[in-house]
Amino acid sequence: MPVKIIFVFILLFSFQNSHAQSRAIDSLQRIIDEGHNDIENNKALNAIATEYTRIDMAKAKNYLYSSIHLAGVLKNSILLSYAYSQMITIQMNTGKKDSAEYYLQLLKNLSSGDVPENVKANFNLAAGLFYKKQGNFKEALPYMIQSLTNYIAAEKKSPSVAGKTSIAGQYLNVGNTNMDIGNYKEALRYHLRGLAIFEELANIRGIAFCNQSIGSDFIHIGQYSQALPYITKSITLKNELNDKRGIATANGDLALINKGLGEYDKAIFYLNDAVLSFHELKLIPDEAKADMELAKIYVLKNDGGQAAQYFETAKNLAIQLKDSTLVIAVDAEIIATQNSITLQKKAEQKLMVNLQNSIEMEDKSKELSSYQYLADYYTNKKEFEKALEYTNKLHQVNDSLRSRDVQLQIKKMEEQFNFEKKEKEIVLLKKDKELNLVSLQNQKSFQYGAIIFLAMLLIIGFLAINRYRVVQRAKRLIDMEKMRNTIARDLHDDIGSTLTSINILSKVALQQQATGDTMMGANMQKIKDRSSAIMESMSDIVWAINPQNDTFEQMIFRMKEFTAEILEPLNINYTFKETGNFSSIKFDIKKRKEFYLLFKEVVNNAAKYSKCNNLHIKLELDTLLLNLTVTDDGIGFNKQVVKSGNGLGNINDRAAAMGATIKIETAIGKGASIALDVPIT
Repeated sequence: MPVKIIFVFILLFSFQNSHAQSRAIDSLQRIIDEGHNDIENNKALNAIATEYTRIDMAKAKNYLYSSIHLAGVLKNSILLSYAYSQMITIQMNTGKKDSAEYYLQLLKNLSSGDVPENVKANFNLAAGLFYKKQGNFKEALPYMIQSLTNYIAAEKKSPSVAGKTSIAGQYLNVGNTNMDIGNYKEALRYHLRGLAIFEELANIRGIAFCNQSIGSDFIHIGQYSQALPYITKSITLKNELNDKRGIATANGDLALINKGLGEYDKAIFYLNDAVLSFHELKLIPDEAKADMELAKIYVLKNDGGQAAQYFETAKNLAIQLKDSTLVIAVDAEIIATQNSITLQKKAEQKLMVNLQNSIEMEDKSKELSSYQYLADYYTNKKEFEKALEYTNKLHQVNDSLRSRDVQLQIKKMEEQFNFEKKEKEIVLLKKDKELNLVSLQNQKSFQYGAIIFLAMLLIIGFLAINRYRVVQRAKRLIDMEKMRNTIARDLHDDIGSTLTSINILSKVALQQQATGDTMMGANMQKIKDRSSAIMESMSDIVWAINPQNDTFEQMIFRMKEFTAEILEPLNINYTFKETGNFSSIKFDIKKRKEFYLLFKEVVNNAAKYSKCNNLHIKLELDTLLLNLTVTDDGIGFNKQVVKSGNGLGNINDRAAAMGATIKIETAIGKGASIALDVPIT
């Protein structure tokens, strides 16, 4: 497709709206909003952070903070390592190297010792990306390769789609690192292997990334026309995904293609679009490199003013990042465009530093640029012998990287990949045909057997369903009978006696009203108090049998609600602390009711009789026990004197009904402490 047609196509396509990423985020957000502190919620937090790394770094970090906290609570090293790994990448991409080093150290500590392969893989990947972002590709490559080895080992132990996805992604990362050090043949080999897995998994994002990287391989060896279809396909897929960062990086590659083809205005257009996206996403390192590339294109257009402006912007961003390698590279580019004689000695030193730095980092692209700058520099100084020396070095390195042999090998690898893909498709078609023939031959005999089998299955199913209905009906009747007995007993014990007293008090009040007795007000107050008590008792019974209140979290909420209603009107200060994951506790209706009523009795006694100023409530979950401790600083009491008074008898009875142990510590003038240990099994 001609470059002009591609140019117009990308412009039109960039305005189309896609909802694929939005749907994924909405789905993950619904899981998070449910508020369960479990592994699924943790996975959702990591996944939604990944989505936001492409469009909003600040939101991505907030979700990762939550993920790191939850993974720590759940003690899940794999999910914690994944969250750390993402956080390191975000901190590097936003120019916060110190923060990235902090999380890298945490991940290194987490990955030491006997831990799952995925944890080690995540550390090696994060370390590789950390050094890669600093331009230290030589240091990054061993970590990248080790991470790939870890992912392959983990997938062999436990095969899964997620495992294959990680392997494919790491093939991509190793390929990119090889590309950075100028080993384009190895880069393409890894990129094609990653693409094959992503296509097998139908992973659109992975396919988009691999196509961009393969396009970059061809860009680096000067095969711009061959690179164009891959970059175009990558941009198309990233638009479908609404991947803002991915679109920006692909536009950067599209700019390099147009630069290589001499279409400078188009290259500037794509780079400006990329710079705006990088700035919006706060991706400072990417923004700095795009600004430097813009400056180099303006140099080619002989527009020194614009070139100087973009070089200055890139240098300021590099200084902000504290990236000495990038500062040196920008200085080298600036020097290459200067002709001032007073700066020649300083310029020569900076060019030499840039050359040495690119050789140490094994950055072949920068090494080529350095040879070119030095050749031009010495030519301007009329030191032709040195100029020839660096020109020859430039050609030697360039020939080794872009040699006909390398190009042919890369072309052969690409053709081999496409050929193998077609061969697989042909094999699959043949197998489908063979299977269809076998299926047709066996179809008649199978049909008779299937009919008989289905008839027997229907009969067995009918009998099983009928028996299940009978059993369930019997169970429901038994459960209903138990529930009726419980409710009847509670209504009789808690409500019947109260209603009787209300009835008597009402009759007395009527008689007192007729005779003008002054005691009528007191009796009416008793009616009010006892009717309130019966309403509260009825509320407790209804709450206890409501299936929506089966979770212990609902129990804690009601306990807090009751505590506030009792203590706050009396100006009693209180604390309510919980330790442990209470979502795992499952109490039946009876046990739940006994626990709650015991708690009410204890708090109510403290409020009525202790004359305390402070009350402390603590819930702790151990492996096998649930511990409730209620402590006040009131007047205390003598256990021997009030052994069965103030509801202590009810408290002991309810503890016994739960199979729990209770311990009461008190003395006159020293407050009281009640500790209850309830078995949770």
